[in-house]
Amino acid sequence: MDRKLISNYIYNILYNILSVILPFITTPYLYRTLGTDTLGIYNYAASIMQWFILFGVLGVNTYGNREIAKVKNNKDDLNRTFFEIFWMQMLNVAIAMAAYLLFAHFAFGSDAFYYELTGLTMVATMMDITWFFYGIEDFRTASIRNMAVRIIGVAAILIFIKSKDDLGLYIVINIVTQLIGQLIMFLQLRQYIHFQKVSLKDAYQHHFKATFQLFIPTIAISVYTMFDKTMIGALYNKSHVTLYTTAMDLDRTMTMFITSIGAVMLPRVTNIFYNDENGEEKAKNMVNTTMKIALMLGLPMCFGMIGIAHNFVAWYLPETPEVGELIAMGAPIIILIAMSNVTGTQYMVPTGMYNQYTASVVLGCCVNVFFNFMLIPKYGAYGAIIGSVIAEAAVTTTQMILIHKKMTISFLQKSYLCYAAGTALMYFAVWFVGRITPISFVGSVLQILAGVLVYFLVLYFSREDFCMKVLEKARHRGKKNA
Repeated sequence: MDRKLISNYIYNILYNILSVILPFITTPYLYRTLGTDTLGIYNYAASIMQWFILFGVLGVNTYGNREIAKVKNNKDDLNRTFFEIFWMQMLNVAIAMAAYLLFAHFAFGSDAFYYELTGLTMVATMMDITWFFYGIEDFRTASIRNMAVRIIGVAAILIFIKSKDDLGLYIVINIVTQLIGQLIMFLQLRQYIHFQKVSLKDAYQHHFKATFQLFIPTIAISVYTMFDKTMIGALYNKSHVTLYTTAMDLDRTMTMFITSIGAVMLPRVTNIFYNDENGEEKAKNMVNTTMKIALMLGLPMCFGMIGIAHNFVAWYLPETPEVGELIAMGAPIIILIAMSNVTGTQYMVPTGMYNQYTASVVLGCCVNVFFNFMLIPKYGAYGAIIGSVIAEAAVTTTQMILIHKKMTISFLQKSYLCYAAGTALMYFAVWFVGRITPISFVGSVLQILAGVLVYFLVLYFSREDFCMKVLEKARHRGKKNA
């Protein structure tokens, strides 16, 4: 990876880390001030609104990123493409917002005001142009803006929300902070774009079909990441919904360190594939490199989670030891999502393999629903975890098969053997430290530190290529700064 890619990855991962940390601050505070019932009105309204947003945005976030990356070297094409996609997004979300407001007005009786107020958040969605900055590979602007907005929102909540009567104010804070964030983005947009009048008819002719193609896998992913909770509650019991949600959230949190690579690589691979003389070959080489990075991170994260799960849950959630078992059972999704992020987000989408990408994700959705119906009635959250792992395996395997004719990813390389050996020794170290240290926060930290140290030492002494390149760059930078 060059310096800009590394910088983009760092900004993206910082935002993702902040997104995980901030709810730990606001959630207990909102539970105390608004209360679970009052807060539940907003959360339920937001969950319903999200489905309308999904239909309004279609696949613009991914498609816009890709299209901007294709034309970023041509100023005229960049202007035209941006305004066509933006105006189409504005109209689509406006229609979805009108549909939501009508639905909220007639469906929710005495609480309709809060549901309708929540719907105004979709104004910010209309104006969301994060995809543009990702497409031109300016992750710094988008990430800093997103982080600033989240922090301002948290500060406003802590200052102004004091009781159950403040639900309306809480909703307004969420709306205003998001709108401020979008306005900041438009101020920064001026250095890249000048206003250009475009035809809305041309916008739909040029872009609607492709955004709809990416909308189908978005819906499929939403089904098998959200519908499983509904199925547990309907087919087993509500308590297992909480167990499953907690375990999967912890496992999926680890994947953000890997999927952030996909967000960074998508525009770069797209630009090279369409604009470089040897673009196809260079894109393949980049994908092979990022597959190494994905598994270099994914393998130890997966087995590290398995190694620390039981001890971690024993002190963090002592009343629900089942969560430790579920975390360990679900950990393989870290490896599977790491791989499918490379094959899907970093290769299939940038190179225009929309139909194949859609087919793989829809297959995963069908597999997940099938195994959920088979396993949840008997095993509850455990059955849902198994279904999720099998579904992710189906997606990854299908994508590997579908891209095989265009490119080959060889796993019979020294680097992959180093990752496997390092992971095995790391897992033993984590397990051993867990046996000799007390079950506590400190014990879990010692397990993590032991695992990281052993894994790094294996890569270092085996002279693994990527590890050596990173260390060499660090040494070279250190000499230049000295």
